[in-house]
Amino acid sequence: MSDGANPTRRQLVAASTLGAGTLLALALLLIVNYFGWKYHDRFDWTGSSLYTLSEKSLNVVGSLERDVEAIVFLSPGDELFDPAVEMLARYEAASPRFSVRTLDPEKNPAEAQGLIDRYQISQLNVVVFDAGDDRRVVESNDLADFDYSGMQYGQAPTLEAFKGEQMFTAAILELAENRKSKILFTSGHGELPLDGASARGLSTAQDLLGRDNFTLESWASLGQPSVPEGTDLLVIAGPTSGFLEPEVDVLRSYLEGAGRLLLLADPILGDSGRLAGTGLEELLSEYGVTLGADLVVDPANPLPFYGAETFFVNDFGAHPITRTLDETQLPVIFPLARSVSAAEAPAEITVTEMLRTSAEGWGETDLENLGAVEQGEGDLTGPVSLGVAVEAVADTAADAAAEPFEETEVVADEPPAPTPTRIIVYGDSDFASNGHIANVGNAELLANTVNWLVVRETLLGIPPKEPDQVKLSLTQRQLRGLNWLILGLLPALSIALGVAVYFRRRR
Repeated sequence: MSDGANPTRRQLVAASTLGAGTLLALALLLIVNYFGWKYHDRFDWTGSSLYTLSEKSLNVVGSLERDVEAIVFLSPGDELFDPAVEMLARYEAASPRFSVRTLDPEKNPAEAQGLIDRYQISQLNVVVFDAGDDRRVVESNDLADFDYSGMQYGQAPTLEAFKGEQMFTAAILELAENRKSKILFTSGHGELPLDGASARGLSTAQDLLGRDNFTLESWASLGQPSVPEGTDLLVIAGPTSGFLEPEVDVLRSYLEGAGRLLLLADPILGDSGRLAGTGLEELLSEYGVTLGADLVVDPANPLPFYGAETFFVNDFGAHPITRTLDETQLPVIFPLARSVSAAEAPAEITVTEMLRTSAEGWGETDLENLGAVEQGEGDLTGPVSLGVAVEAVADTAADAAAEPFEETEVVADEPPAPTPTRIIVYGDSDFASNGHIANVGNAELLANTVNWLVVRETLLGIPPKEPDQVKLSLTQRQLRGLNWLILGLLPALSIALGVAVYFRRRR
């Protein structure tokens, strides 16, 4: 009886052992998956850190107080699908309030059509950020810069720079702020029209800034007692006639109340070979800015088929606005400019020169003889400053303003830091016009300028990232060698090994 029970006992022990091992393996699997779900990390093995989020993006998504869902309306075959989804996954991992959903419009046309009707989008190649009662749309053509130079030889466009982080962070920030900053463009002095579609219009700039969550309106300043309340930024773009004293007083009061001003002052020829006045020279001098009565030329940085008065600028000062332009070596093109330089200013005002010509450039003051431009004795010698940034903070806020560009933690019980007065003056308006804003770094200069003026430095310093372009170049001889290796040698070795194993087993 014991002999018959031994096999049964052995089977029971074996079954129990197998069952216990299976349960233990399942338990270990569950534990590993739980810890993998709760404690995980993502790595970026690309050489250019293509998918690594900046500290500013992490701060934006980490401080979300409302749920935001990103819906990717891109086909998996699209070149931008993988980098967009991978980068959005980094945002999702950084905040429990951020989620990502992909939708292939070709495989799910009914669901895609429903979302199109819901979000009122006109095309399918977009990424929609949905916060319930508000949304932002990022178009695919804003996500990257492509090189089309090879198309004339039948080559496909190549991806030069991926701008996903900059666009995604901007969209998330807009939803987090839950309001649109208001920008007024003055009119009545021959300024560039805000909605003008001509080469000297600003309709392209209006579209560009509109995507950055700004509301843009025209404002006739003549006869107005004050700048409208709630104005985050006042822009004077290319005036051809001067402001009157009552208008200047309104602007002065606005700036004294922590206002923000962007002045794009073209060199406009007046009588007697002099530049026409803007009426703002005295106001600017109060803030340490000198508007030059000259025409800047730079023969060392010319553009083909243009005169010396149209040039590119690649010498930038140390400022958050120009930092990304300097790092990415993106020049800015100024078609016709005057000098704008820093002058003596009160202690509480900081004036920074941001753009300069080369050392060979100068400010031409003999405006009656522009046919043969040569540097004269009374001309302003280079490098010539073309734009300045002004930040003015009251003396009582000196401690808080010691590091005006650094992000600081805000404590709920502490009073908010005083808002600084900020002014940007460029000696040209054409760089922001429809005819020139698409040139190299012009659009980035304008966007960075506006974001800095309204104290939205979060969007600054996130440059486009260059994707890894790994190419293997082989000669014809090397290609033939690879063909012989893959199609001849490796199969022959496999056959020889098989024959050797066969005869060895026969022995």
